[in-house]
Amino acid sequence: MLDDTICAPATAPVHSSIALIRISGPDTLRAVSAIFSNPDRLAPRHASYGSVADEGEIVDDVIVVFYKSPASFTGEDMAEIGCHGNPVIVNRILALLLRGGARMAGPGEFCRRAFLHGKMDLTAAEAINHIVRARSDWEIQAAIRQMHGSLRTLVTAMREDLVRLKADIESGIDFSEEEIEFVTPAQARGQVDAIRESIEDMLRRCRIGNRLSGGIDVPIVGKPNVGKSSILNLILNTERAIVSDTPGTTRDMIRESVRIGGIELNLYDTAGIDSTENAIEKKGIEFSRRKIESSPLVIIVLDATTGIQDADRTVIDHASGRRRIYLVNKADLAGDEKVESVIAELGKANALSFSAYTGRGLAEFESLVTTLLRNEFAEMKDAFVADVRIISLLENALVHARETGELLSNKEPLEIIAFSIQEMLDTLGEITGEITPDDVLSSIFDRFCIGK
Repeated sequence: MLDDTICAPATAPVHSSIALIRISGPDTLRAVSAIFSNPDRLAPRHASYGSVADEGEIVDDVIVVFYKSPASFTGEDMAEIGCHGNPVIVNRILALLLRGGARMAGPGEFCRRAFLHGKMDLTAAEAINHIVRARSDWEIQAAIRQMHGSLRTLVTAMREDLVRLKADIESGIDFSEEEIEFVTPAQARGQVDAIRESIEDMLRRCRIGNRLSGGIDVPIVGKPNVGKSSILNLILNTERAIVSDTPGTTRDMIRESVRIGGIELNLYDTAGIDSTENAIEKKGIEFSRRKIESSPLVIIVLDATTGIQDADRTVIDHASGRRRIYLVNKADLAGDEKVESVIAELGKANALSFSAYTGRGLAEFESLVTTLLRNEFAEMKDAFVADVRIISLLENALVHARETGELLSNKEPLEIIAFSIQEMLDTLGEITGEITPDDVLSSIFDRFCIGK
């Protein structure tokens, strides 16, 4: 419904200095004027100071900004009311707007109206949702770039190339009797191959972004009682894991998220890897091994007071093939000479003298984590914050691109090739929303916050 007027709080329902209420729809100006003390001052894009009143009683002093269609976020007449951030005040103003004929907006309804009025495409709309929910500096910057068209520009360019190619092929169909060739099979195959490579590149960048958006899994592993839980607590700066001198205290994985170098990490405090007859400990150790195998970076903790033992070597061997950081823990107890001996035995550049008790080595650890992960995800600056919907559509587009290439190589009829190109065009069009069923729109915008 675009013929009604909606309203919603655009800020969280908590006590704060300022709150914002949004109104959008054809009846916006009348609804706001009915409750505002200075309706004559409501000029487009000007902040107007006054009061909201309820039957002569002042509810709050507010600032109102009115936006005249189409020069607004939604493309409709729109207004924003800034009031004091008390939920009681916000709810009273909303009640007045509802009494005046507006209705409460659903999740993402402002963005949905902006999309339907051509103010943004779906990649930009989804990027806005990522900005709101982002957990890392990287995700915010990637979402902002996408909101400004980084993904849309690439998709649009591919669609324009496909439209021209399809036009050439269909022209060949129309003039088949005159034997006029608008594009040779080799030229068409070359263009399709170039588009396929572009789709593959975009898909790879989307998968990287999707992986980074969920946070990077980094397990903290080692034999029992080397200080894994203490290290987790130090990194988090809170007592999250139980610390005990008794080996095997951690039997299940503890997962906590932390941001290091602008990257979201999911740190796992794992069960100590050692031989045991305890069924529960065995289960925890198996979880630890699986997490090592599936993670791009592993933190291996060693005990400087005992040196490297057989149990440590088992852990190190299990993490072979992974990027590793060695934390030679308990440096405050062992002394520098013993710590250097352990590091020398490792022969690794990624080994740090560390103390979970004093915090020694923490800054160096954070710097090394940042460097290693940026090397692992070297293309993170060019990645997209794409979700499953976009990735699935790109995978389908890639299938169509490969099929079109095979049709051209096999010199299939031009009508079949043109149809295959149209399938690719339609799939790419769904990414930006040029072709999108209503149920898909609902599934996208229902995940947004109310007021967005």
